[in-house]
Amino acid sequence: MENKNNDEINNLFDEDETFETITMTDEDGIETDFVIIDAIEVDKTKYLLVVSSDEAKSDEPEAAILKEISSNNKDSYYEFIEDDNEFKKISVLLQDNDSDYEMEF
Repeated sequence: MENKNNDEINNLFDEDETFETITMTDEDGIETDFVIIDAIEVDKTKYLLVVSSDEAKSDEPEAAILKEISSNNKDSYYEFIEDDNEFKKISVLLQDNDSDYEMEF
């Protein structure tokens, strides 16, 4: 996955706020843009709370948490968290991170 800025996506939430976006490419080569809502580092591992750019304007968008699995000077690679315990732990930490959003589990 590579980071990609997109002005249209950056202005979805509030004209004064900008959000970084990333593009994930699945195993079939299909690209999906995500807006990064929040980020946290736990035990030297980076996690991103993201919303699909297609859902960003929704009143209650579904968010996902991505875990960085590797990084170099040019690209970072992420995967969706599949472990339920890890997901719950990171969700709680993100919510407690002085967030401006609410999460429902």
